[in-house]
Parts: sequence; C-alpha cells; structure tokens
Amino acid sequence: MALPSTDLARPVRDFVIPVDSTLRKDWTIAQAMEYLRGRKIEQQIIYFYVLDEKGALCGVLPTRALLLAEPAARVQDQMQPAVSLPQNASLEEAMEIFSIYRLLALPVVDEQNRLLGMIDVRLYAEEAVDLAQSDRMQDLFQLIGLSRQESRANSAWKSFRWRLPWLGFNLAGGLVCAAIAAHLNGIPGKRLLLLTMFIPLVLTLSESVSMQSMSLSLQFLHTRGVPWKRVLRRGGLEWRTAGLLGLCLGLAATLLSMLWGGGHQPALVVGGSICLAIIGSATIGATMPVLLHLLRLDPRVASGPVALMVTDIITTAIYVGLATWLLA
Repeated sequence: MALPSTDLARPVRDFVIPVDSTLRKDWTIAQAMEYLRGRKIEQQIIYFYVLDEKGALCGVLPTRALLLAEPAARVQDQMQPAVSLPQNASLEEAMEIFSIYRLLALPVVDEQNRLLGMIDVRLYAEEAVDLAQSDRMQDLFQLIGLSRQESRANSAWKSFRWRLPWLGFNLAGGLVCAAIAAHLNGIPGKRLLLLTMFIPLVLTLSESVSMQSMSLSLQFLHTRGVPWKRVLRRGGLEWRTAGLLGLCLGLAATLLSMLWGGGHQPALVVGGSICLAIIGSATIGATMPVLLHLLRLDPRVASGPVALMVTDIITTAIYVGLATWLLA
C-alpha cells in the first residue's frame, strides 16, 4: 500500500489501515478458525485483534496461540493485552511506541476504545529513513555554509547574498595564510621551491581531516543539550585516530620529499608539519561545532566555513614556523 506523504505532527488516524481479521473475545478457538477460513482476507495478517460485542479492543491473539490452542479454548483466555494508540496521537508518538515495544503493527482506537484499524511498522521504517536522509542532507549542505532552503534558491542575487558571507571567511583566512607564508622568503631558493610545492598537499590533508572530524561531531548536536560524555569519548578517539593518521601520512610525505631531492631537513618540515597539522585539524573539527552550539549559534551552518578558515591558518602557521626554525 502506498503511504501518503508524512508529517510527524499529523494524527495517526490519517494513516490507519482497516483490519479484516478481528476476532470476538467470547468465541472459541474453533469458532475463530472457522470464521477466518470463511473470510476473504487480502491484506497481510500481522496480529489478530480481539474485540467485545461493542467493537472495543480487548486484546491481541498471537498467531502461535491461535494455531496451538485447544479448539474448545476461549479466545479471551488465550489473548494478551494490546498496546494501542488513540486516534489523535501524533505520528511522532507512534514512532516512539514502535521503537520501544518493537511491534510489527499498532491498533488505533477512538475515545470509546473501539478499533478503527492499525498502522504497521512499514510506516515507521519509511518515516525513520526519510528523517535520517533529511538530517544527512541538511548536514551536508550546512557543512559548506548553506541551508537546504538556500540550495533551492532560483535567484542569482539571493544565492549571492547567502553565499558571500561564508566565502568571506575563506577570503579572510587566505589573506592571513598569505601573510604568514611571506615569512618563507628567508629560506634559500631550492628549499623554498620544495616547500612551496608541498603547501597544497599539507592544506588538503588538514582540511580533509577537519571536515571528517566535524561531520562526526555534528552527529551529537541534533538535540538541544550537549551530551558531554559522548563528546569527550569521541574527542579522545579522534585524538588517537588523528595521531595515527598524522604519523602515517607524515612519514609517507617525509619519504616522498626526500626522494624529491630536497634533503632531510625540508623532508622533516613537510612530514612534521603534516603530523602536527592533522592532529590540530582534528581537534578544530571536533570542537568547533560544540563551541558554536554553546554560543547559541547554528553549528551546522557556521562550522564548515569557520573551521576551514581556522584549520588553514593553523596549518600554515605550523608549516611556516617549522620551516623558518629548521631552514632559515
């Protein structure tokens, strides 16, 4: 059955599916079986809901109990209590019940507890997937300084106004990095050439690690508060991971620059800078969303541009600082 477009605030009565396999509580198992054999039931049978003579929901009869009980046994003696939803309950409340009780379907009742129908777990699963995809798409756009609404803009001027402020962070960061890089002028020509060649590699690795750490950190901030235990646990893991990544990539870059013929000192600058920059970038990426969240700013919008700007400045400072210390 094709489900309508969903909204978590809508009542569950909008999604009710009729039930064709209800039973009466005063029937025997034999009568229930005979009744079901005589029905033309086209829908999937998930549970057998038990009603009284007024149509009020009394319980649920598991299929196993129906098949294995003595024919003379009463349905009401074999049924179990039913977890039901009032018709005015929201879809969000229904999803919470599904997640708590792990049921395949939930009966929906009116104010007199009369059965109106059911909603099945497919609705919960599809809505959960839609929400997860929506959150991922929202995070993806906002990591680059856009919201989903802004991504749908059909006006060049509106798009320009939305995107320019965040790109301004990149411009400011680039100017600061250029000012820092000017200190490389005191390094002899051949070594300066080698160091200049490796600047894009150092920055790219740092930015990639920062974005990875930031994406993981944002997963903790879909709630109003900050789950500090999880954040600190994740932060420790990020530090250890960044240390391993820095050592591995730094060693590879050191060997590569030595093979390039620049000598061991420039190679140590390249490798050491990558190692330190990756650890610093992971720290920036992991902490920036949390810091912005504490400042009551939207971390998903501001984290990407701000974190990348800070990452570039820190990485350039580490690179130029090591170079001038060892080579100037």
